[in-house]
Amino acid sequence: MFSQRLDGRKPSKANRICRVTAVALGAALLGGCGSMTNQAQVPQTSEAPLPTVPLPSASQGQEPSAAADPSPAAESSPAASGQAAAEPRPQVERCHTSMLSGTAKHGESGAGQRYAELTLTNTSGETCTVYGYGGMQLLGADDAELPTKMERTPNPGPQVVQLAPGQSASSTLHWTAVPHEGESEQGPCQPKPVSALVTPPDERDPLTVSWDLGPVCGFGSIENSAYHS
Repeated sequence: MFSQRLDGRKPSKANRICRVTAVALGAALLGGCGSMTNQAQVPQTSEAPLPTVPLPSASQGQEPSAAADPSPAAESSPAASGQAAAEPRPQVERCHTSMLSGTAKHGESGAGQRYAELTLTNTSGETCTVYGYGGMQLLGADDAELPTKMERTPNPGPQVVQLAPGQSASSTLHWTAVPHEGESEQGPCQPKPVSALVTPPDERDPLTVSWDLGPVCGFGSIENSAYHS
């Protein structure tokens, strides 16, 4: 197994034991180094367990919220069913010209001042309403239009006047009997009217009213209030 020395002498027993021991120690060292290398290449790691989160149960996932459930009171409430709306009341129709008759009567008079009440009466068999201001045009003896200028006053102002059959509403008129500059002072300041075309509020068709209140000075300027009861 072992080679002989160059000098031809066989190695002694002690030398052979030393060589065997050296070989064994080398093998042991190599094995130990391999083990250390393997341990260095594969580091050991300690993994902490992940926290667990409880999942909702099936009953919790399927249970509806209280806000989504309609309450019996809400289902049976009149507002929800739409049956609580009050029935609309029948509206009273506006008074049309064909439902009215008119008169013009003297009111209080002062020095050079004239007043009259222009009255509309419901001659129909139905209740109707009058609201606001009307119109008027003075007419002469031959139905010629005379100077007329209607000026609205707020005393009283517009108000709804409900007229049952036979009831009336009036507009207060005011004008002057004193001639203005440019009008005749020797005779009538303006031609004397004999009638007037009166148009009720919100209507287009006029009705004829007799006029025996004398001429209207100031070129036919007449103040008129809204119709009132």
